[in-house]
Amino acid sequence: MYFSAEARWFFPGPASDAAGRWIVSGEYATRQDERTDRYLVMPGSDVVGIKLREGNFEVKSRSSLPEAVTWSSSIAGYRDTWVKWSCPAGGFADEIAVARAGETWLDVSKQRCIRLFSLESGSPVEVAMDGSRLAAGCLVEMCVIRTASGDYWSFCFEAFGEPGARVRHLGATIRHVAAEAPSLELPQEASMSYPAWLASLVG
Repeated sequence: MYFSAEARWFFPGPASDAAGRWIVSGEYATRQDERTDRYLVMPGSDVVGIKLREGNFEVKSRSSLPEAVTWSSSIAGYRDTWVKWSCPAGGFADEIAVARAGETWLDVSKQRCIRLFSLESGSPVEVAMDGSRLAAGCLVEMCVIRTASGDYWSFCFEAFGEPGARVRHLGATIRHVAAEAPSLELPQEASMSYPAWLASLVG
């Protein structure tokens, strides 16, 4: 199981210049190859995410109610906590992704750029994504998204570590980024969970 504290924002169209400039400015910024994840959409639910990702079957469940937070003059949104389970889909991948009566699956293509911050000292310090295991940290991701309904982009923070520290690490990283990129605007009205955003695509 993987536990995290998160804040996410979704926008239609191309990514903002401020977001794009900041995410690639880090010494260890990592551009990942484009991939397509297949999501089971559950209209009316913003608490559970189910997807097929690179041969794995993943279930992610929200473990705390979203809380509205203002981190800076330009960044406000909802933070919550999540727990994720993942296992190999194996030969059942095709069967799992076949839409049955009442089910809606969406293919979401993603081009991600990620920066990783260690919080082991209590303050965010950018580190390389070299496979080393951190006891406490926060991923910052900008993602260019393509779906059948149009193009979007997202920006998110995902903090991990000890249960009592994840929310604190999330806030410390967001404030650090806000100070580095004062022109980056992430408004509360664009902040939502991934399941909520997927449900909005299908009405």
